[in-house]
Amino acid sequence: MALWLAAAVATGLWLLLLLALAYTTRNPDVAAGPATAELADEPPAVVDLITGGWRLCDEASAATLLDLAARGVVGIEDVGPELSLVRLRRDPGNLRPYEKLVYDHVRGLAVDGVVATGALAEGARDLGRWWRSFRRKVIADARSRGLSQARWSRAHAVLLTAAAGVPAAAAGIATAVSDPEGDAGIGAAVVLFFLLVTLMGRLNGERGTALGAQRARYWLGVREHLSGGRFAEQPAASVTIWGRHLAFAAVLGLAPRAVAGLPVSTPADDRRAWSDYGGLWHVVHVRYPSRLLWGRPVGPTILRGLAAGAFTGFWTWIALLIASAFDAWPTGLVLPGAWTAGLAVAALPLASAAIDLATGERVEGQVVRLRRVQTSSGEDNAKYIHWCAIDEGRDQRVKAFGIGEQDWGRLGEGDQVRVRVGRRLGWIHEVEARIPSRLRSTGYDDTGEHTAQFPKSLGEVPLFNQANTRDRWTGNSGGDPWRGPAHPS
Repeated sequence: MALWLAAAVATGLWLLLLLALAYTTRNPDVAAGPATAELADEPPAVVDLITGGWRLCDEASAATLLDLAARGVVGIEDVGPELSLVRLRRDPGNLRPYEKLVYDHVRGLAVDGVVATGALAEGARDLGRWWRSFRRKVIADARSRGLSQARWSRAHAVLLTAAAGVPAAAAGIATAVSDPEGDAGIGAAVVLFFLLVTLMGRLNGERGTALGAQRARYWLGVREHLSGGRFAEQPAASVTIWGRHLAFAAVLGLAPRAVAGLPVSTPADDRRAWSDYGGLWHVVHVRYPSRLLWGRPVGPTILRGLAAGAFTGFWTWIALLIASAFDAWPTGLVLPGAWTAGLAVAALPLASAAIDLATGERVEGQVVRLRRVQTSSGEDNAKYIHWCAIDEGRDQRVKAFGIGEQDWGRLGEGDQVRVRVGRRLGWIHEVEARIPSRLRSTGYDDTGEHTAQFPKSLGEVPLFNQANTRDRWTGNSGGDPWRGPAHPS
């Protein structure tokens, strides 16, 4: 008992040490400075980081695109009440890594240099991976400017890691004494050590430097000035009027409409897709029917129909037998009545399956949505319904078709396909991929020198890294070449 008490005390002391270090390494309190209209050298994404408690928010990517538009790299224009376009204008030149990430995403989606703003959520990228890459690049820039740093220094990490060995060893000894014939002591020590180090890693992150707090104070002063404008009502296309002021208003929480209009880091809507099939960008509304038969393959549908017919016929037979016993139903019609009820229930799925097999329709178009829905709760043998929505270029409203798992896995959104589909059951029988999506070959730089000092998770600390240099963006040294002309607010 004394050994377990010692292990508990050691764990408690380690937690107190962790809390003490977390308190001393907390982010500095930042108050708004004097209101000013002057835009300094920090780019919008870095401003988002330092004014958001050193946590990067979603609007940073949209503001980066607005900044590229203000600098003339791209253009954003309204062409209708529900359609705005991003147009690639010129060679972007030497962009910062996270700006290039945004630019490459737009370039990959663009058709003849143009993409609808709503379509910025589309694409074949892994959005979580893309965002982590964007975040790392912004943090690398902020660190190179001396505005941000890791919460745990190497000394903190070594101290906490070494100290975690004490409660882990105590727990291992207590377990070994309690069970001298087993080998649980080593396992208990390893598990507790892993849990403590994991907790330490979870609390790691970015924290501001003294210079970072000073610059955050300055930018909050800029926010005070910009808050007097009407940025909340401005669409993204108004960047042609407001210039970089709109980009900074976006990261400072003053331009929600412009941010919402540029869903660069927003997951694609399952039911609202954008398609360029036919050459013009347009919205496609996708419906996933919940009817019993839709999206089912022919074989299982036939079996379901037979099973439903047999079930209905059997219980109808039981009910009619009881009714005939009370002279409520003719005895000679019990069996015919049961057969009639069973066949009536089975007729619809059987007829639908037969018609689809005999009269499958050829459909050509562009895949706009590939989704799957889990139908069983078990994780080991999970079952899914796979959906494929195809824009045929004739209607803005489409119904997703059911598709086999193998065919679903080899398709990609944006592929142009020719399929044979049954219109009664909505099941795709054959798939021919005619033109692969151009998005399949669109890569983005999520590795490189700017991630060398960052673990895969920013919650980890490289304890034994010998390098002591910071990754820096290597651009022109003569000032900030991206800063556009100041626009009056």
